[in-house]
Amino acid sequence: MLHQLYLLRHAKSDWKQAVVSDFERPLSKRGQIDAPRMATWLTKQDNIPTAIISSPALRAYQTAMIFAGALHIPVKNIQVDKRIYEASLETLLEVITTLPEQAQSVLLVGHNPGLDCLLTTLCREAKPGIDGKLMTTCAVARITVDGRWRDITIDQRCKLHSLSRPKELA
Repeated sequence: MLHQLYLLRHAKSDWKQAVVSDFERPLSKRGQIDAPRMATWLTKQDNIPTAIISSPALRAYQTAMIFAGALHIPVKNIQVDKRIYEASLETLLEVITTLPEQAQSVLLVGHNPGLDCLLTTLCREAKPGIDGKLMTTCAVARITVDGRWRDITIDQRCKLHSLSRPKELA
């Protein structure tokens, strides 16, 4: 059984806005431009995601909502998982291994450094971009998982099909 896992780092957040906490930081103007552009790009690819699971942090959820609109997934169907915010590799693996098997193609919206660590663990061939960064803001990685969600481990090798970053698609 093959599953598609898409990793999406939230779009660029606004560091200039006065907010109470990091959790409440919204998208910046650049983030509001990059997210729809990357979401539209994703809709033109093969095997687009049919489910979204997101960190509850404002910037991640705003990114998830933009992608949901482009993918024609109702916003109410975005699954919010508080474990994704500030998640370690082990926690992200736990989130993935508890996905329902009928979810064939899932977009996970989260944060660094967790997503970088997850991507390099599952796909050793993942390479940084021209700026030396791996999962830049609003980067999308498409991974094929050969087997069941619950069987994913740090020793499993998944296939990285693409890693696309906004600056590289400009």
